[in-house]
Formats: sequence, C-alpha cells, structure tokens
Amino acid sequence: MQANRVLQDMIVIDEGMFLMGSIESLDEEPPHQVHMSSFAIDRIPVTNQLYRRFIDAGGYTNPAYWTAKGWEFIQRIGATVPNYWRDGYWNQDNHPVTGISWWEAMACACFLGKTLPTEAQWEYACKGLDNRRFPWGNEEPTQEYANFAPGCEPAELYRSSTSVDEHPKNVSYFGCLDMAGNLAEWCLDNWSFDYTGHMAHKDPCLITGEEDDHIARGGCGLHNEDFLRCSSRDWYPPTIRDNLIGFRCALNLY
Repeated sequence: MQANRVLQDMIVIDEGMFLMGSIESLDEEPPHQVHMSSFAIDRIPVTNQLYRRFIDAGGYTNPAYWTAKGWEFIQRIGATVPNYWRDGYWNQDNHPVTGISWWEAMACACFLGKTLPTEAQWEYACKGLDNRRFPWGNEEPTQEYANFAPGCEPAELYRSSTSVDEHPKNVSYFGCLDMAGNLAEWCLDNWSFDYTGHMAHKDPCLITGEEDDHIARGGCGLHNEDFLRCSSRDWYPPTIRDNLIGFRCALNLY
C-alpha cells in the first residue's frame, strides 16, 4: 500500500517530549517524561465503513493479516464479522466499529498497512504538550463534549455509539477526534499495574504476551468522566468482543 495512501486521514505527530501518567490514579503513577519519536495516528477511530473494507477483502479468511494466536482464536469461535455488526445501535457507517477482539483490531490494522498505537503514542496524541486533563483541555466533561455516563449510569438502557464527529469539541491537542468516551480504544501494550517496571524514557511499550490483558484508552459510553482523562487507563483480555471497545491505527515514522 502506497505511503501517501496509508497516511490519508492520519495526523503526523513530530518527535517531542511529554509528561506521561498522572497522580490521579495509582495505575497512572509515577508521572514521567517520555521522549516520543515521530509517528502518525488516525484522526478518527476506525469506523464500520472502513472496517467493511477488511471484511469484504476476505479479512476473516486470510491468515496473512493475523498473528498465529489471533488466527487460532478467530477460527475457534467461528467469527466472520464483529459482534454487533448487524445491530442498529452500533452498525452505522460513521460510527466506530465495536465488538472486536484485540486480535481483530490488529488484523484490520495490518490489512490497512498500520498497527495499533502504543499507549504512550495514544496518550501523547491525546494530551499533547500542555499536560491537559481531557482531550479538549481542562474543562469538566458534559454531554456536549463526549458520549459517556455520569456516575457510570447510562441515560438510556439501550445505549448506542455515536458518530465519530458527533462531538466536535472532543478534539485533542494534535487534532484527533473522539478520543474520550463513545468507545475505548485498543492499544498495543499489555497491562501493568503502574509504570514502575517499564519507565523507558523513549518510545515505551510493554509487551508480555498476546494472550495477556491489553490496554484500552479513552473510556466509553458506560464509563464516567474520570475515564475520559488523557492519562486514564483500562485493560481487557484480548478475547473480549463487547460493545465497549473500538480502535484507531498508528504508524511509526522512525
């Protein structure tokens, strides 16, 4: 796939330094300076419309896009599309795809010539250089900013996703949309309780094993405002295919 096509609808983020983590939650400690090499990240999450390209190209029948463990998993469960693919609450073209395991996200990213962002890349793209609390700045979240659930109680029993441009104020320091609420986003890294054991000061990424829990960032429509913070972390097994998680892709430029 040609480089200019791969970079289409991505934001190129130059090499720089930022403060990763916070003192607001134990799993975000200790805050530390990180040197990031240049990378590109999707401006919006991967939508159902884009994910359909992966399906229509035979993504679920071609092992070339999958890791060995991912291919074994998808064959074992017999999946040919994501969960919620035919559910009207979740399947609109301009809504982020959901109901996908970490392995499905990785396979689609491979098909697109990309990968998943590390959690450091994700946080840098969200927080930028001014150490803001939320993608849009320091203003406290309201429903005008993001699709989330105050007090973790959704307003509607049958909640749904929203389009990736439903909340135009939900834009990060570097211009990424929809990084808070709506759906959490898979990252490349495995989960660790905090940063004590992997405080690499340049391009950190913790890999322990594909089958271990993986980081998800950004909160979702079932999470409260605390999960919308740029530094907030969550984690799930790579097998989960619930309506909590989607993804956006990244591309290393170094």
